[in-house]
Amino acid sequence: MGSQRRLGRAESSSTEDAVVNHDESRYGRATGGRQERRSSLPRRSGSVALVLAQLAATLMSGCDPAAQPGGSGDEGNPGFVVWDSAGVEVIENHSPEWPANRPWTIDPEPDIVLGGGAARGPDSAGSGQVVWQVRGMARVADGRVAILSSEDAWIALYEPSGELSRTIGREGRGPGEFVSPQHLQYLPPDTLVVWDYMMGPVSYFDTDGTLLRSRSLDVGRIIAHGSGIGAQSGRRIDAESRVIPLADGSFVVVATRYDPNFVRSPGSMARDPAVEYLRIDEDYAAQAIASGKGEQIWFPEPVRGMSWPDLPTFLLDSHVAVGGSPLRIYTSDGDRNEIHQYSLDGDLVRVIRRTTDPVPVTGSAHRAWQEGLSRFFSTVGGDPDDPDMAEIFRQVPRPETFPSVAALLVDLEGYLWVREWSVGETGMPDQWSVFSPDGRWLGTLPSFPDPLGCHHFISPCWIGKDYLLAVRRDEFGDERVEGYRIRRGAS
Repeated sequence: MGSQRRLGRAESSSTEDAVVNHDESRYGRATGGRQERRSSLPRRSGSVALVLAQLAATLMSGCDPAAQPGGSGDEGNPGFVVWDSAGVEVIENHSPEWPANRPWTIDPEPDIVLGGGAARGPDSAGSGQVVWQVRGMARVADGRVAILSSEDAWIALYEPSGELSRTIGREGRGPGEFVSPQHLQYLPPDTLVVWDYMMGPVSYFDTDGTLLRSRSLDVGRIIAHGSGIGAQSGRRIDAESRVIPLADGSFVVVATRYDPNFVRSPGSMARDPAVEYLRIDEDYAAQAIASGKGEQIWFPEPVRGMSWPDLPTFLLDSHVAVGGSPLRIYTSDGDRNEIHQYSLDGDLVRVIRRTTDPVPVTGSAHRAWQEGLSRFFSTVGGDPDDPDMAEIFRQVPRPETFPSVAALLVDLEGYLWVREWSVGETGMPDQWSVFSPDGRWLGTLPSFPDPLGCHHFISPCWIGKDYLLAVRRDEFGDERVEGYRIRRGAS
């Protein structure tokens, strides 16, 4: 591993363009001795926090809402309370709905593993396939698993046995070809949609590999109509990775703002300026949906006289997910144990809250978190044997509690999945809370502990009716896709 470039040792400049072009991650390249690979971490950008007028009206309206108890709690102590404020439904969840005899479960061992140097399934010893730079995946109706690789510029379809079934697309600029594909969207039962970098083109395939149609996106029109998006407004759309396609053909983009006064002091931790979520429709009109705070960043002290770049902690951050019928957009900013549900028109429909206590960060959990982040950054952007990386994360102060949200996902059935920390000592997000489409907290499911598990735009996950797919990395940084069976109990 001695040939690897060390993380952050060379300074790089950033542009102030309205749209960010395809570039190397700020975490650098890592060469593992077999072939050079671009880091799968997208470029981070910051923005200034905004105040949602509609949310302010909701929370500050001064109305006296009538609470409606319900749920499975004890008499006089209901599991949840529903009330209305300025036309917005507020769900306060005090306890989960699932009784002990009918919860959902996730199998503890993966049903299929693809990549990591070998692929294996229940019917095969493995095909030896390698997956890397995974940008999306889905389990299609016939049971095959589709994986989009930005580096290979194709979709690979695998049989349930783990054997490669076919590939769809290839590198190029013609119909059905990709430059650096960034998103895979599955439209049941048999359509796969690939979004290439820089917001296009968008290619629709059937699961047999036939190109059904292509759609081009005019980035200039997106900027022109994007509610003042552009260099003069201080907003920027990261066209490469901060895009969420929707089933109706529109998409959500994450716009960020520049803050020339943002202070970066060595030895400190701060949150980047805010992000804005906007929905772009097929006529390129931009609808403002919500805003949230930026991710939490650690600014290390020099180690042995060497300066290091700022690093995300993957703790406090804003999150966004889309799904359900009708389509809903969910956001969370990390500071509060609540999630906001919006319509596609940007109307705040529902506030989903929990009254549970935050999870405390014990000393052993904090050390486990430090070690996990050190391993992650070592394998994707530096030398795994570099002692400086561990020293950097030993500097990070211990927070009192973990955030309430580590990731948001909406499954094909419209249920909201919230990845979060348990009271265990793993230091990593290691469980899911599941919410019904109307905001009711159903219960929690165990999940694999992983510092980057299902983190938006970085380590994708996908959840269907009875299957969860996730990207994981081994100690060498090699990616693999694991599929876990979901057993949905009676509801």
